[in-house]
Amino acid sequence: MRETIEKILTRLLVVAAGLAAASLIAQYGLYLPQKFLGYLIYVDVGIIVFFIAENFIRLGMSRERLDYLKSHWVDFLFIFLFMTQIVLIRFFSRTAVMETYLVKLNIVSLTKAYIVTMQIYMGLALFTKTIDANRFIARLKISPPQMVLASFGTVVAAGTLMLLLPRATASGQSMSFIDALFTATSATCVTGLIVVDTGSFFSRFGQMIILFLIQLGGIGIMSLVAFSAAAIGRGIGMRERAMLTDILDSSFIGEVTRLLRNIVLITVIFETAGVLLLSRIWARDFSSPMTTFYYSLFHSISAFCNAGFSLFSDSLEGFRSRPDVVLTFAVLIILGGLGFIALSNLFSYFVGLVRGARPRPRLNLHTKIVLITSGLLLAAGTTAFYALEADGSMADFNGGERVLSAFFSSVTARTAGFSTLGMSAIAVPTALVMVFLMFVGASSGGTGGGVKTNTFGVLIATLRSMLRARRDVEVFRRAIPSDIVTKAICVVMLSVGLVFATSVVVSTYERTGFMDILFETVSAFGTVGLSRGITQGLTPASKVAIIITMFLGRIGPLTLGLAISQRVHEQTYKYPNERVMIG
Repeated sequence: MRETIEKILTRLLVVAAGLAAASLIAQYGLYLPQKFLGYLIYVDVGIIVFFIAENFIRLGMSRERLDYLKSHWVDFLFIFLFMTQIVLIRFFSRTAVMETYLVKLNIVSLTKAYIVTMQIYMGLALFTKTIDANRFIARLKISPPQMVLASFGTVVAAGTLMLLLPRATASGQSMSFIDALFTATSATCVTGLIVVDTGSFFSRFGQMIILFLIQLGGIGIMSLVAFSAAAIGRGIGMRERAMLTDILDSSFIGEVTRLLRNIVLITVIFETAGVLLLSRIWARDFSSPMTTFYYSLFHSISAFCNAGFSLFSDSLEGFRSRPDVVLTFAVLIILGGLGFIALSNLFSYFVGLVRGARPRPRLNLHTKIVLITSGLLLAAGTTAFYALEADGSMADFNGGERVLSAFFSSVTARTAGFSTLGMSAIAVPTALVMVFLMFVGASSGGTGGGVKTNTFGVLIATLRSMLRARRDVEVFRRAIPSDIVTKAICVVMLSVGLVFATSVVVSTYERTGFMDILFETVSAFGTVGLSRGITQGLTPASKVAIIITMFLGRIGPLTLGLAISQRVHEQTYKYPNERVMIG
């Protein structure tokens, strides 16, 4: 009997969550007559009533009710807030003192905000149900690379449909399908290439859709779904843990929950810090605190996720003489680009040092390679940019602005997409340096793209070992397995092939300089978002090619790495060796 009720409640929850999402889209994405809006209010109330009933029924059926309350505390927090509002409105609103207080409190707006929050939460509940399909997934035998591909593709498709809604644009007119697809892909793949100005073309609703896609794409869709399921008490099964172990490149299934917790914790800490810092810095630049907060929130998430989307039409060019703004963005970009695996290891390392843990905590080889490679690339990029552009595009800058812009350009080329000066103004040698930095990109397990700094570091270590006639690839007194070296070479070769193929396609349809096309293509592959000014004028065929490149740039190397890292089947035979001349 209990199992039957559980199944019925689960199916009704999916229906209710779907209705919540549909109601939210209808109210804020479409222009509806007042009559229909009135009907939607009844739908919203019905969803909330079902949500409350569902939780109390499950609580009543639970054998360990205290444990159930602890694991579903978010659900009951929503219920408590709703009940509190009902009591205030029903029993105390008629008294003079309470009526004055409720007016000041703006209880109507609070109730509306609560309903919207509940709709989003119910939509999230529906979203997390995707990981409950254990039998269906097992039947299809979906591998981790296929799951990553499917999850990103689903979010891009949903984002495209959302951006096609009339209220997503400031004008109230739906944008073209190809532009909506381009924007949704760019946001989900945290690229930042735009065909329309984000700040002026989209409404607040459209901008929030873009921001949501950025956060999903930056933190990792599967990671966010799994963490959300665990946080609201839905739980994740052993199959999902095993799949996430492959996706997150973790050594043990037991580490998955801790790593997921660290990913979300790190994201919340750094993005919140970014919001607080930018709110303080921009306090005098905007007319109202809410506008300041909104701009700070949008740009903090966009910077940490290395997305490059900006509400300013000139990106950060207007702030090139503001070190507080530029350095805040630079720190967020660098931290997001280091990758959650390295950040989690750094977090555990410093916590262990503070606590005096035994054995003494250490940085793993992955983190060391990421830190050293990232530092060297930042220093080399800053030096090259300053040397090549000090008397060129930065000729009108003062000394401090030149150093700041050179450093920030080196940072942003590592998949961020923000800029303090126009990329169309830089010389060809500088553009080639930027192309190299964009191709390398950020680090594995992070919010950026490219072939990754750790891949580049492994290749340099391989070259060093070959020049020193060493059989093994050695770094920091550790030998790198041959399958990792092979994987790094394959990732780079396929990435070069993708960039070459896209450049050929785009150059076929565009009548512009090849340097601009190469820059655009590598920017799309590295999910950077920098452009030499040709994005908005691309033909539909070129937009499709760039869309595919952005998608594969975010998915391809990762999917390839995961596919290669699958368990190798032992062969019962081996062919004889024969040498081939190289070089």
